[in-house]
Amino acid sequence: MSANGSVPRLLLGGETLLGLSRAGRESAQGVARRYADGAGLARAFTAARGAGAEGVLVSPTSVVRQALAHAPGNGTWALLPNVPEYVRDSADAGLVGAAVLRVKRSGPVTLARLAMTGVTHAPSVLAGDFAGLVPLLLELEMASLGARRVAGVVLAAPITDLALAGRHRRFFEHLCGFVRSRFGGAAGFETHNLGHLLAALREWGLKPDLVVGPVNPRGLLMKPSADELLAELHRSPVPVLAKELRAGGAVSLAEGARFAREHGAHGLVVDLGDLDDVEAGLRALQMR
Repeated sequence: MSANGSVPRLLLGGETLLGLSRAGRESAQGVARRYADGAGLARAFTAARGAGAEGVLVSPTSVVRQALAHAPGNGTWALLPNVPEYVRDSADAGLVGAAVLRVKRSGPVTLARLAMTGVTHAPSVLAGDFAGLVPLLLELEMASLGARRVAGVVLAAPITDLALAGRHRRFFEHLCGFVRSRFGGAAGFETHNLGHLLAALREWGLKPDLVVGPVNPRGLLMKPSADELLAELHRSPVPVLAKELRAGGAVSLAEGARFAREHGAHGLVVDLGDLDDVEAGLRALQMR
């Protein structure tokens, strides 16, 4: 939750910093050039907060670590893990090797926390249980983020959707409890299967603090279908922050934000790639 204890209405998102953009490679490259150093990204974070954003939703990268050191502030939301980086490391060193690399980069405090989490999850880890392994990965990724404190942790879509595909109810229940107790913040899930996830959470009687997923006028990534997703959005007790507002650049940010709000989204995640001017762009959304 945000600093005042409520689910945020507006976050600045940093997915494009990972090289991911539905608007194409040029958009991602442009963001990489604009925010090539931590000081520049820190200014964007400060501008976002000044324009009404309640925080930033970011994954651990070297530039993000530098930016948070320059402008720690309140309202840092961790999107974990950094999936593209973990996939690249896994391709070179294997899944276990990628984890070992992160352990080697960790300091003594992180290693102590990792050991404690490992002990409490030992039976699941030994059994190869997904629900027991992911908390260890979150420990390592949180250390890599470098934030002094976070308002919440949002599990990245590839892992969320893998657990969802397996109908792994216990995974979602366990992760919510672990995140809240371990990191002292809200527990959320990012998904690219928003309609499916909201329906499953309702069926299972689970209520994470928030869910982040695609909502836009063109139906991009809105599964199982745009109509079914919007129906679930209206009946869900879980607050949803809408992302992919511009549908890969097919609509304006204002149009996408208006659509999401009118169809029941609690709030918005506006990506850096959708903003030429962070402060002006976010202020314009606040006025609508």
